[in-house]
Amino acid sequence: MFWGFCEALNFVQEYKKIIPGDEPLPESLDILLFGSGDPRHILAIASQLFLHPKLKVNVYLAEGCIELLARHMVLLAIAFEDPQLLSVKGKTHLFMDIYGNNLIRPFSSAYLSSKAKELTNIITDQEYALRQAPIFNYDALRYKERDQLENVFRFWTNAPEHVFNIARYWDDRLRSQLGVRYDHRNGAFDWDLQMRLRENGAKQICPQEYKHWRETGIAYTFPEYEQSDPNKTFAVGLMRNGKGFLHRGSVGDNMTGPYIAFGQKCAEEKLSHSKHGVNDFRSTDVTERNVLQIMYEIQERKPYCFDPKDIHQFGSHQLDTGKNLNKHDARTELLEAVQYNKPLLGCDNLTVHFLSVEDVLRMHELDRFAAKFDMVFVASNYFDLLKDGFNRVWKDNCVLCFETRQLTVFSKEEIKEQNDKIKAYAQKESLAAVTNFSINKTHSALFYKQISNK
Repeated sequence: MFWGFCEALNFVQEYKKIIPGDEPLPESLDILLFGSGDPRHILAIASQLFLHPKLKVNVYLAEGCIELLARHMVLLAIAFEDPQLLSVKGKTHLFMDIYGNNLIRPFSSAYLSSKAKELTNIITDQEYALRQAPIFNYDALRYKERDQLENVFRFWTNAPEHVFNIARYWDDRLRSQLGVRYDHRNGAFDWDLQMRLRENGAKQICPQEYKHWRETGIAYTFPEYEQSDPNKTFAVGLMRNGKGFLHRGSVGDNMTGPYIAFGQKCAEEKLSHSKHGVNDFRSTDVTERNVLQIMYEIQERKPYCFDPKDIHQFGSHQLDTGKNLNKHDARTELLEAVQYNKPLLGCDNLTVHFLSVEDVLRMHELDRFAAKFDMVFVASNYFDLLKDGFNRVWKDNCVLCFETRQLTVFSKEEIKEQNDKIKAYAQKESLAAVTNFSINKTHSALFYKQISNK
């Protein structure tokens, strides 16, 4: 929840790899993201669409939680923000802050509060939405879900009654999970990192950044920033209670972390250099490089050329933030000198469709999704939600991508059990493996192709 456990994938490029070499891309691609948890795949697709100006891409988001849809919206809005309001570097650090940190910068809190009002106008006014956010399509959302989204956005605004003490929730959950081991939690954190995450393949994550995240919930730290305000996009189960809100506290992942989506691999091999187990660059630094490329290419619609000056290098440094400021308070003063209400950048060949939460469990029963999708992505924690007859939603020759639990803190036995379930499902549905299952090679996502006619 809140982020995925495989790398950000450009599904247009993945689809192109799988079709025969002499076969052109179709005029349009319909892609279903079934529980992706974050917009990483959408951003990876959007950043490279300038290479395929004639291709129309429709991405359909199916999430089981209305607050996740709201989070998708604000994270995508950051990437498509008008460059007069945010620079590429500003978008990069703002995205990382809201994406992965329990406590965020005052600037990020001000942006969230201002953008919440703009998103409220977008979901409540169809004409305004077409003008301000042309890449978003809300037609599938029910009126009650739009009302729920409006409540979520209202909670994000700065007000004394909008209290979200995530620092306390995080610590309470940590104490409950570790029990008697809480007083020796650094050892437990180190075990999870070295014996699970790194052993499973997530080698870019550094001990100091991982332990700091496990302790505070702050994944991405830079020396010029101090995180102090609660990140309200992590609140779920929101209910209005007069002027205030009731919520379920902190319920997302607090063992693997947000480092997998953007922080494991990049085009520059030197960023992966390690000596005696100490990385030159943190997963945070690699994330900064990859997100910067995405933000640049979406804005400029041309390839990004890497410049080492664009990113930080703190592979062995301990950056300790977010522990001593006003993390237990709700920000109440107005921090909205800048209104983020300019139209989002246009992308004529991309539309993001937000599906109803109720569609998650009954998609296979709805005629409008029959033989609809060219590609389907299934998140690891949504695999068990696949119903008999789910194959009705994909086209012949559909490409399917199943997220595994490889880059997580699950044990090797649990990872193998999940992979065996995926392979059994693929065999039952007559899917041909596209992924090369060679010995000693691990995969964070498994690709298959539909080969039989239904």
